[in-house]
Amino acid sequence: MINDLRDFLAQIEQRGDLVRVKEHITDGHELFTIMWELSKRANPPVVIFENVKDYKLPIVSNVFGSMNRFGMAGRFPENQSYKFYRDIFTKRLTEKDKWLKPVTVATGPVKEMIFKGEEVNLYDLPIMQWHPHDGGPYITLPVEVTHLSQYGTNLGVYRMMVHDKKSTGLMCNIFQDIGAHLKKAKQMGMSSLPCSVFIGADPGLYLAAVTKMPFLDDEYEFAGALRGSPVEVVKCETNDLLVPAHAEIVLEGEISTSETKTEGPFGEFMGFREECMLLNLFKVNCITRRRDAYYMMTIVGPQLGEEENLTITLHNANFAVAARERITGFVDCWLPGAGRTALAVISIKKGLPGWGKQAIYQAFSLPYTATMMNGVIIVDEDIDPSNIKEVLWAMQTRVDPKTDIDLIKGCLSTPVDPAMPPDKRAARDHTSSRAIFYAVRPFVWKDKFPKVSRTGRDLRKEMVEKYKDIFPLKRL
Repeated sequence: MINDLRDFLAQIEQRGDLVRVKEHITDGHELFTIMWELSKRANPPVVIFENVKDYKLPIVSNVFGSMNRFGMAGRFPENQSYKFYRDIFTKRLTEKDKWLKPVTVATGPVKEMIFKGEEVNLYDLPIMQWHPHDGGPYITLPVEVTHLSQYGTNLGVYRMMVHDKKSTGLMCNIFQDIGAHLKKAKQMGMSSLPCSVFIGADPGLYLAAVTKMPFLDDEYEFAGALRGSPVEVVKCETNDLLVPAHAEIVLEGEISTSETKTEGPFGEFMGFREECMLLNLFKVNCITRRRDAYYMMTIVGPQLGEEENLTITLHNANFAVAARERITGFVDCWLPGAGRTALAVISIKKGLPGWGKQAIYQAFSLPYTATMMNGVIIVDEDIDPSNIKEVLWAMQTRVDPKTDIDLIKGCLSTPVDPAMPPDKRAARDHTSSRAIFYAVRPFVWKDKFPKVSRTGRDLRKEMVEKYKDIFPLKRL
């Protein structure tokens, strides 16, 4: 049974999927470069750096660096496809009757060491400048916990740059739940929003924290469903928030609703360095941790690296749930990993003329993920959106560039869009255009459209299943 990060690492090490580095790491740039190059390998291992600079605590990285370990984190079958994990994760997400409420306990391993007041020192933790062009030391795998009675408890993963030994910047993007919490706190006249941050925990908690969920839905409860057992939580020392009792490290503090400070630049998930920005201050009042705590981190940017493995399935699950509810004629959808959530492929079964165009506007109305998109491809029901070869084939054989490509201007975008011109970014005009491709057979003459050469999907699925033990056929 996996109850915390240590249980997970022990199982990984038993199967030979963990490497311990005893050589001296002199700075974060070395570690970043090692992990970037390692991400190019198929199924790279978890790495524990045991001798980092002058720090006493080891660093754990690449926990989510393979899809098998993603499967382990969610207690799913291993050796499966991205689409399989999307579907099983979506099933867990929608079965709310199976979610398990967290259990509050009196204490836990995360309380083994407690630092308050002048004892608080973020520089005691191995938080480093990972890339030579980063604006400072970054916490890259924090899980922030906030709570407002109107919205409930939120767990989310938002980057933090260390300013000094007692404060950091915190990415409180208004598109994220934490941004909504902070905005509401300010409207209520609160000078700060209580916030606690845990670093290193049962990887299943990270899956729940990265998942976008409606207000009042509790990530702890969803994590309990993934784990198959309730999450044990403990009350913080300096606020009333609950954090995992078996976490490695917890930072307790508050986010100022008015004080900001410049942070960045930082290499974001789009694969480019982001400009400096003003972010709200997170002030640390207390640090609790295990005596021999692991510091868990990741690097951001590599294609199909750890960060992308962690998010690609979860974003696809979120998008699929919303798209199924709102898009007319919806069959399936996919956010290709290489598109970094900026491209969506949606398959529909048209019942009337114009349904393809309706699907576009319905897709752009979906929350969060839709704000990141700058392109949508609509395909017919015979195209698998997750198969980029099929999608490109549809684009080249069913698109007339004169009539089947549209642009929508002035759409809400995000400040992390690398294509946003500097003058718009400086003016905080976070808008951009959307490209639309109707890679579908025209409804009005679909019966006259040339027939495809292959057999139907049902027969193909039947043959793949029937002969799977004889031929290495890919499941549909």
